[in-house]
Amino acid sequence: MTILVTGGTGTVGSHVVANLAAAGQDTRVLTRSPEKAAALPNGVTGAIGALSEPSTLGPAFEGVDRLFLLTPLAQDEVAQGLAGIEAARAAGVRRIVFMSVHKAADAPQIPHFRTKVEIAQGLERSGLPYTVIEPNSFYQNDVWVQQPLVDFGVYPHPLGSVGLNRVDVRDIAAAAVAALTDDGHEGEHYPVVGPDICTGEGTAQAWGAALGSGVIYAGDDLDAWAQAASAMMPDWLVADLRIMYGDFQARGLLASDDDFARQRRILGRDPIPFDRFAAEVAATWKTQATGA
Repeated sequence: MTILVTGGTGTVGSHVVANLAAAGQDTRVLTRSPEKAAALPNGVTGAIGALSEPSTLGPAFEGVDRLFLLTPLAQDEVAQGLAGIEAARAAGVRRIVFMSVHKAADAPQIPHFRTKVEIAQGLERSGLPYTVIEPNSFYQNDVWVQQPLVDFGVYPHPLGSVGLNRVDVRDIAAAAVAALTDDGHEGEHYPVVGPDICTGEGTAQAWGAALGSGVIYAGDDLDAWAQAASAMMPDWLVADLRIMYGDFQARGLLASDDDFARQRRILGRDPIPFDRFAAEVAATWKTQATGA
């Protein structure tokens, strides 16, 4: 059985690939970069192509039995997702696992939530067997703010005070691999959520405990966040994420008891808590700083 992973060199996809390879699965990664293909784990094959270039997908999908469809934050995300579904249909892929977003249908005003819903609808129309996993915001997004956390003692993501059941990408990968390799998940939509309600203030405190130093929350000012983010992101992405953070501040992104029960069916264990993640990352950062 050959499993193709799109986005297999990114934050979530790389964990999915590592887990599949560790389980002895014949794993293939779609990437536009020959350099990234050459750096894949032992036993993992690279296939040069891109969802944004449908003409490249035929050879990459040839002989594939199952697909992990991870689409990027992009202005043409829907087109990319539908291209992946069509390539899978043409190649005779027998199962697709698609990564959406937790409660995406409840927030269509957020552009990249809405695109996930549209891709999932295309998947339903395709007639192919599928499973959808729906993760909350990733813990690992905080890795990108190492400098403000470590150098300035500031947590900058404007999460607000309602809270989110953020999740570790290792749990997302475990759920994805189970959906790809185990039977009984066809047609299911699984939330993938963490055990803790993470607010802006609470997350700052957790990082302070992990780092052994004071960390303050930068606050809920979305204009200030957007101004800072515009130095690192294109305008369209800043606008998208500003809408998302505004929704987080107004409504949060919280898991229900039913979400946790459904997640246990696919994950088979308790999810990783935020403080464990933060402690592990903080230890890594300290090792890097000391060179030990």
